[in-house]
Amino acid sequence: MTNTKQRKLNIYCKATFKALKSNLEDWDANDPDVVRIITRQYYEGVFSCNYGDTGLISEDALNNSSERTDDHCFSPQFVGRFIMDNADVYLTDYDKFKEVFIASCTKIKVTKSENRKLQQLTENKRGKQYKVFVPTDKKYDHLGIRLYKRPENKTRWSDAQLTNEKITFLPDLLEYEKKFIVCQLNNLNTIACNPLMDALS
Repeated sequence: MTNTKQRKLNIYCKATFKALKSNLEDWDANDPDVVRIITRQYYEGVFSCNYGDTGLISEDALNNSSERTDDHCFSPQFVGRFIMDNADVYLTDYDKFKEVFIASCTKIKVTKSENRKLQQLTENKRGKQYKVFVPTDKKYDHLGIRLYKRPENKTRWSDAQLTNEKITFLPDLLEYEKKFIVCQLNNLNTIACNPLMDALS
């Protein structure tokens, strides 16, 4: 990592940590406006940091350069909610916060169409309960997105090779996410929704 990237990461991470911590006394997970404005601050910190290139690209994006865009694998706004709901862990220990922040920056190059499909696997409507239709660590497999990896010493995507490399997801985040899941993947990798769970959400 270059000194410039490290400096920017540190600045944005520290500022985001302070912003969330300053709003802690106003946090109310049941108030959609409070949740939106505070988690949006985390989202902005992650996106504006411009960090987290993995060298991974989808097969469709590899073959369609004009449609490429970045997918943040961890849904930063949801991670912001996770942090606020676990403030006793992540807003009392900057090193733990920074670990989650860096993970939130993780990006994979996909097509705009794939990015929209990935976004549709969660639902975050104003005034409604947040819904997860496919767990974060299963989204790419569910959509059948094949990944290629660009070697670390290469800058051209044309050098990327098919890979089985997987993103390392945060166990605590995946556990937290479970209470928002309204659908499950069956053994055919298709969505099977629980109507009662959906209604309760």
